[in-house]
Amino acid sequence: MLGRKKNKHKSTEKLQSVVSKMQMPAGAMPNCAHFEMNSNREVSIEGCKGILQYDENIIRINTGKMVTSFLGRNLSIKCLTPDSLIVQGFITSIEFIT
Repeated sequence: MLGRKKNKHKSTEKLQSVVSKMQMPAGAMPNCAHFEMNSNREVSIEGCKGILQYDENIIRINTGKMVTSFLGRNLSIKCLTPDSLIVQGFITSIEFIT
Protein backbone atom coordinates (compact mmCIF):
# COMPACT_ATOMS: atom_id res chain seq x y z
CA MET A 1 0.00 0.00 0.00
CA LEU A 2 2.86 2.40 0.79
CA GLY A 3 4.28 1.92 -2.71
CA ARG A 4 0.93 2.92 -4.16
CA LYS A 5 0.93 6.20 -2.24
CA LYS A 6 4.46 7.01 -3.40
CA ASN A 7 3.55 6.30 -7.03
CA LYS A 8 0.40 8.41 -6.76
CA HIS A 9 2.39 11.27 -5.21
CA LYS A 10 5.01 11.05 -7.98
CA SER A 11 2.36 11.05 -10.71
CA THR A 12 0.69 14.10 -9.12
CA GLU A 13 4.04 15.92 -9.03
CA LYS A 14 4.63 15.06 -12.71
CA LEU A 15 1.17 16.30 -13.64
CA GLN A 16 1.73 19.57 -11.74
CA SER A 17 5.04 20.00 -13.57
CA VAL A 18 3.42 19.46 -16.97
CA VAL A 19 0.56 21.87 -16.17
CA SER A 20 3.08 24.48 -15.00
CA LYS A 21 5.36 24.12 -18.05
CA MET A 22 2.43 24.27 -20.47
CA GLN A 23 1.10 27.40 -18.72
CA MET A 24 -2.32 25.81 -18.35
CA PRO A 25 -4.91 27.37 -16.03
CA ALA A 26 -5.00 26.05 -12.46
CA GLY A 27 -8.43 24.48 -13.02
CA ALA A 28 -6.98 22.17 -15.64
CA MET A 29 -5.43 20.04 -12.91
CA PRO A 30 -7.73 17.22 -11.82
CA ASN A 31 -8.75 16.81 -8.15
CA CYS A 32 -7.99 20.45 -7.36
CA ALA A 33 -10.45 23.17 -6.49
CA HIS A 34 -10.56 26.28 -8.66
CA PHE A 35 -11.53 29.63 -7.12
CA GLU A 36 -12.49 32.83 -8.93
CA MET A 37 -13.09 35.98 -6.90
CA ASN A 38 -15.03 39.08 -7.82
CA SER A 39 -13.68 41.60 -5.28
CA ASN A 40 -14.56 40.56 -1.74
CA ARG A 41 -18.25 40.17 -2.65
CA GLU A 42 -18.38 36.89 -4.57
CA VAL A 43 -16.35 33.69 -4.97
CA SER A 44 -17.03 30.94 -7.48
CA ILE A 45 -15.66 27.51 -6.47
CA GLU A 46 -15.36 24.56 -8.83
CA GLY A 47 -14.41 21.23 -7.32
CA CYS A 48 -16.66 21.46 -4.26
CA LYS A 49 -17.29 18.10 -2.59
CA GLY A 50 -19.85 19.27 -0.03
CA ILE A 51 -20.96 21.95 2.42
CA LEU A 52 -19.75 21.40 5.99
CA GLN A 53 -21.10 24.55 7.69
CA TYR A 54 -23.44 27.26 6.50
CA ASP A 55 -24.69 30.40 8.20
CA GLU A 56 -24.55 34.15 7.54
CA ASN A 57 -21.05 34.53 9.07
CA ILE A 58 -19.23 31.41 7.85
CA ILE A 59 -19.48 28.97 4.97
CA ARG A 60 -17.16 25.98 5.22
CA ILE A 61 -16.83 23.62 2.25
CA ASN A 62 -14.97 20.41 1.50
CA THR A 63 -12.77 20.81 -1.57
CA GLY A 64 -11.27 17.33 -1.54
CA LYS A 65 -7.78 17.58 -0.11
CA MET A 66 -8.64 20.57 2.08
CA VAL A 67 -11.45 22.41 3.82
CA THR A 68 -12.02 26.02 2.79
CA SER A 69 -13.79 28.51 5.07
CA PHE A 70 -15.26 31.83 3.96
CA LEU A 71 -15.83 34.26 6.83
CA GLY A 72 -17.71 37.55 6.65
CA ARG A 73 -21.15 39.14 6.89
CA ASN A 74 -24.42 38.33 5.14
CA LEU A 75 -22.88 35.29 3.43
CA SER A 76 -25.09 33.12 1.27
CA ILE A 77 -24.82 30.48 -1.43
CA LYS A 78 -26.07 32.00 -4.66
CA CYS A 79 -25.81 28.94 -6.88
CA LEU A 80 -25.18 25.27 -6.09
CA THR A 81 -24.47 22.41 -8.48
CA PRO A 82 -23.12 18.91 -7.71
CA ASP A 83 -19.49 20.11 -8.00
CA SER A 84 -19.53 23.92 -7.73
CA LEU A 85 -21.04 26.81 -5.84
CA ILE A 86 -20.99 30.60 -5.59
CA VAL A 87 -20.58 32.34 -2.23
CA GLN A 88 -21.92 35.91 -1.99
CA GLY A 89 -21.74 38.51 0.74
CA PHE A 90 -19.08 40.64 2.40
CA ILE A 91 -16.10 38.26 2.60
CA THR A 92 -13.54 39.32 5.23
CA SER A 93 -11.26 36.26 5.14
CA ILE A 94 -10.68 32.89 3.55
CA GLU A 95 -9.03 29.98 5.39
CA PHE A 96 -7.52 26.87 3.83
CA ILE A 97 -7.15 23.87 6.14
CA THR A 98 -5.27 20.81 4.84
